[in-house]
Amino acid sequence: MDQIEIEIKEMDALYFDKECASYHPSNNELLEKDIHEYQHFKNVIACFYNYMNDMKVELQRIKTHFETLNPDQRNNLLMNYQERIKKLDYCIKKNANFCFLIVAAYVDMFPEMDLSQVKFVSDLPYFPHAQHGDISKLRITLKQFYRDWSIQGQAERDQSYKPIIDCLQQYYPDAKTKDKKYQVLLPGAGLGRLVFELASRGFAAQGNEFSYFMLLSSHFIINLTQKKNQYELYPFANNFCNRLSENDQFELVQIPDIVPAEVLTENDQMSFVAGEFITVYHQEKYFNFWDSIITCFFIDTANNILDYIDTIYEILKPKGIWINFGPLEYHFANQFSETSIELSYEDIKHYIKQKGFEVSFEQMQESTYNHSKLDQKYLMYNCIFFMAVKK
Repeated sequence: MDQIEIEIKEMDALYFDKECASYHPSNNELLEKDIHEYQHFKNVIACFYNYMNDMKVELQRIKTHFETLNPDQRNNLLMNYQERIKKLDYCIKKNANFCFLIVAAYVDMFPEMDLSQVKFVSDLPYFPHAQHGDISKLRITLKQFYRDWSIQGQAERDQSYKPIIDCLQQYYPDAKTKDKKYQVLLPGAGLGRLVFELASRGFAAQGNEFSYFMLLSSHFIINLTQKKNQYELYPFANNFCNRLSENDQFELVQIPDIVPAEVLTENDQMSFVAGEFITVYHQEKYFNFWDSIITCFFIDTANNILDYIDTIYEILKPKGIWINFGPLEYHFANQFSETSIELSYEDIKHYIKQKGFEVSFEQMQESTYNHSKLDQKYLMYNCIFFMAVKK
């Protein structure tokens, strides 16, 4: 199958198109909003490059704190902290090389980032504009590879993806054989595993994602992977708490567990659109367009969840279905600078029915998210799993 296209809507100032690679924030053609978007995308690129430098700060912290132990305390420990430092340094370098590969294709878009002399990831310069919040997002993205594209993540995928896939296939049993494919949209698609799974089952699946970390990473793993288990990753290298064993932090993941290009055929349809869900899809050409919309760990990312519901209703076809799976862990609940409408499921279900949906079934189903079985601490979400039909 040809490469999966990532279409940029409302964010074309990010210049994924290499024809625009010569554009720079100083160009008069750029509006203030464009400059902001360009700079943010540049910061994301820099954050990938900075991974090793940022993690070295963690290494130094460990060294400094262990040196405060007295000789008796050090001698009576099972672990050797010098060996621990060496292991962690190795994991960081492996992760840094992986991060380097993800964004290497975008280097020529930023001429001021002179990387022409870089031959090894250890030679990378430090870009001071990598933000703390971006560093956290990058670490989450590495863990997302564990969930979406490793064999270890299969059990967690089965908790959420499998019920969704089964539900969709039961409603559209002819999806694989139907000449005209059912159009399925997945906002908040992350690294695209569920989009891929649906496309391979005969649906015209489109993923929508806002995070540049996820977009760059999904493009890399879906389009640029050549063989199974091609890359080694240590997604929990920065986990320093709740470990039963010293080696839990160094859990090795080989990705991907499946190569999309070897599974998808020319007849399969899979695509991605970058941008904020409502901004991209709340427009007339998408009204009554989609046969199904899948929201998996997504609806609680809204500032106003009712806006999401309104948009879902408008863009679904009559008798189209909305399948939801996830908690109500409202992402903006504790950010006083952001609007956050936090409703109970009882309120949401009432609004859904008033809007014109018929809830055909609902149940609560437990699921973790980005959890390693080696970690002592994890969240078990009691997720809301329902299917609603647009009348």
